[in-house]
Amino acid sequence: MGKTKFFLLSSRLKRFPRKLAFKLLWLSLFKKLAMVVYYLNSNQKKVFTLIDNIKDEVDFTLNPTEAYQLFQAVKATRNINGDIAEVGVYQGGSAKLICEARNENKILYLFDTFEGLPTPGKFDGSFKKGKYNTSLKYAQDCLRSYKNVYFYQEIFPETASSIENKNFSFVHLDVDIYKSTQDCLEFFYPRMSKGGIILSHDYSSMGRTPVKKAFDEFFTNKPEAIIEFPTSQCMIIKL
Repeated sequence: MGKTKFFLLSSRLKRFPRKLAFKLLWLSLFKKLAMVVYYLNSNQKKVFTLIDNIKDEVDFTLNPTEAYQLFQAVKATRNINGDIAEVGVYQGGSAKLICEARNENKILYLFDTFEGLPTPGKFDGSFKKGKYNTSLKYAQDCLRSYKNVYFYQEIFPETASSIENKNFSFVHLDVDIYKSTQDCLEFFYPRMSKGGIILSHDYSSMGRTPVKKAFDEFFTNKPEAIIEFPTSQCMIIKL
């Protein structure tokens, strides 16, 4: 299956009969793996254009709405104390979006095996070891123009010793499987600053995902509520 493309629509669409416009668009774009993204103002257009450019550079696993939500979540934590981390970097697309949205003085720590998923467990369904295999160099090339970005190659949290004494304002998880999600939450939750955000991909789907199982279990006895988005993402805000 090829890359999904998306098209930006401004609020000028209000001038046309909406039902007819969207019907024609969906019919004409469906076979081309296209997605329609509706924006309301020029600032939103800039972010969606940035997302589109990143999708042209790398294999970007977030859809445009998920990518936009990631950008805004990072932006919302610019003034929260702490640095930023991402586990599950793949080719660097989401990390590049984080770099564009962050306070540039914040350090971004990136963790990935860069050899694909580790061995899945009994809760991980059809996931296979090595899925999303890529290379460290690919991600480094994607982010070469940004400062304060550090890469760690190994299964998390085996590579986390250098950040054990750090606090975090934002953490992005895109690790797919149960044990990896569980390990990330156990490590980062006590290190999150008040008002900091943990945002995860793959929480929601047609069934109970490994990520959902890990989040639901971990936050059973925690004060934070899991905020579920209409996409596959979820978020918590540290109290």
